[in-house]
Amino acid sequence: MSTATTPGQGRSAASIARGLLPPLLLAAVTVVGLWATWRVFVLWPTGQLVDDAAWQGSQYGRDRLDALVEPVVRVISEPFLVLAALVVFGVAAMQRRWSIAIAATVMLGGANVTTRLLKEYLLTRPDFGLTERPVNTLPSGHTTAAATVAATALLIAPARWRGPVALAGAAYAGATGVGTLVLGWHRPSDIVAAYAVAAVWYFLIEAARGLRLRPLPRGYGEAPAGNASAWLWFIAGAGVLVGIAGGILTFTQVPGVDFSAQVLAYLTAGAGVMGVAALSMAAMLGMRPYHRLDSP
Repeated sequence: MSTATTPGQGRSAASIARGLLPPLLLAAVTVVGLWATWRVFVLWPTGQLVDDAAWQGSQYGRDRLDALVEPVVRVISEPFLVLAALVVFGVAAMQRRWSIAIAATVMLGGANVTTRLLKEYLLTRPDFGLTERPVNTLPSGHTTAAATVAATALLIAPARWRGPVALAGAAYAGATGVGTLVLGWHRPSDIVAAYAVAAVWYFLIEAARGLRLRPLPRGYGEAPAGNASAWLWFIAGAGVLVGIAGGILTFTQVPGVDFSAQVLAYLTAGAGVMGVAALSMAAMLGMRPYHRLDSP
């Protein structure tokens, strides 16, 4: 006898598991990635030097680039987040998707509070006397805010708009992360950790929605196939590979990294940041296919 359900009936245990387990698994993997980023680039002396090389190299071309990136980064503030929460709640409420409205608002606030707690109270940065900036700045608050706004936009987007919203969100979160690097506000590891915080909250929200005992309402069918996912994975793969290559090359030169090598570390780190932004959005975009109506 088939255990599938028809619309209006309760969901089977297998259907609930399909909605719950994948986002929980990705949330766990992302937490491990965040911990590893902190462990390698903050607690390890050599990791601090590699991370700091990219930060030092960001001086290159800053006079020409700061006018471009500063408006993108400085728009983020507490009033901006409050406005974003109101807009997100309003858009979801207009569609009478109350659970999504609440979930998106919780995610927006929770991710940014998490970053503040991690940076100011939970994650420490030992001073080995190797870098000019011993204060802990991981995760980046500005990047967390941008990444969470992108994630909430993806959460409330109707199925047909999820691809374009994911691409736009990756571009916005990536530009903000690169902007904080260009301005010298953050190191690459700070930015990567911020993407991780936003992604963990998104996956947890998706897992919570996977516990629904009834089929998901209109707008939560299979995410449509398209080029958005392919583009995101391509950018993610290319950017992350360039970032890893730059990190390895910098590692082979520490502690004597000259300015030209610092510039190379900065440029490859920028590519890596864009790659991680695309990677996080690609993973988020891939979550919704697990939230589908049971077939009759």
